[in-house]
Order: sequence, then structure tokens, then C-alpha cells
Amino acid sequence: MSYLSGRAGALTCMSTTTKPRARTVRRQLREAKRFSWTGFGVTVAASLLGTLVPAAIGAGPTATMISTLVTTVLAAGGLTAKDGMARGVKAIAIVVLAAGALVLTVTGVTVLDLVRGGPSTFPGGPAETPEVLVPASVDCGTTPVHTTTTCTVAVRSVGASALRVGGTELDSTDFVVDASACVGLDVVPGRRCTLVVSFTPTWSGDRVADLTVHHNVPGPAAFVELTGRGG
Repeated sequence: MSYLSGRAGALTCMSTTTKPRARTVRRQLREAKRFSWTGFGVTVAASLLGTLVPAAIGAGPTATMISTLVTTVLAAGGLTAKDGMARGVKAIAIVVLAAGALVLTVTGVTVLDLVRGGPSTFPGGPAETPEVLVPASVDCGTTPVHTTTTCTVAVRSVGASALRVGGTELDSTDFVVDASACVGLDVVPGRRCTLVVSFTPTWSGDRVADLTVHHNVPGPAAFVELTGRGG
């Protein structure tokens, strides 16, 4: 209320009204029931689900990233759909919830990949390299001269990507290796293939040979010492 003086010195009373302030974006976000820590937790859970399912079925890093992104955004959008916020404010809520959940999910899963030494769940993770594990030596036992016995050599894939055996070599005619179950095949991490070695001693006594296994692992080939005895 304000007073103005008239010509005759009288005071004229005038009333004024104050318009209500428009609600700010921050206030609208605070008033949104689903824009909360609970809503964030639900969005993170959906993000993890979108990551774990495709990763479990071997969909690959790119497909897993797409699934995580889509699932997270849909979850955030579904949470805020009934909060009655203005369209622009609702878009901000979706972006904040989805971005936070994605950062938490991608960071956590990537750290877990590094700790366990497994393949990368998302693109751009640690370089995926194959690794090979073979026994230092394999004993094919004792067999009569000119009689054949067999033994096996397990070639294990223990890296972050598939192992591929390119070929084998032997430096003795007493041993022959059948590498058909390994050569040219992709051995996924955690699995193995088997080389079948035939031992046919040409005379009695101890026999030794070096088996060379060529592979796609950076560095030298793998070596296995084969032993046997002609009886």
C-alpha cells in the first residue's frame, strides 16, 4: 500500500498487488518425488541390469554399451514421467539421473574388469591380449620299441581375448603331434584345446623332444619338453 499527496494536501491511498514468483528449476526438482536418492538407486539398478545381461550372453562391448545407455535413459524417463514437472525440467531430471547412473556403472564395471583381469565389458577398456599356458613337460611313459602310445598336451587360453594356435614343431622323429584340435581355432579365455602326441620309440632308453607351439600371443612361442622311454 502507498500514499500519494493530492492538490489539497490530502493523502490518497493506493493499493498494489505483488505477483507470485515463478517456481525455479531447482525448486521444481526438489519437489519432484521421484527425483531423489531412491530414484537414483533405481536408475543405477536398471543400468547394471542393462550391462550384465548382454555381457553374460557375450553380446560384445559395443552392444553392451548401447544396452546400458538405452536401459538407463528409459529407466530415468519412466521414473520422472508422473512427477508433473514442466517438459524442460523433466528433461533435466532425466539427464541428471541417467548421467549419474551411467558414470557409476561404467566406472565400477571397468574397475572390476581391471581387478579380475578379464575382457573389457565396454569399448575403450584395457587392451585385450591373449595369453597361453602350457605345461613345462609331459611324460608319455614307457612303451616297447616300435610300439605306439599316446599322451596329451593341454594348451590353455588364460588371457583377455581368444588364443589361436598357428602350428607346432617337433625336433624328434620318435614323437608325432596331432594338432588338428587346436591349429586355426579360436580358444576363448578360460578354455583349452588338446594336442595329441604319439610316442613310438625306435630303440630302448630315454627319449626327449622339444615341442614348439606357435600362437598369436605377443612374444616367443611356447615350448613343452616331451619325454618317454623305449622298453
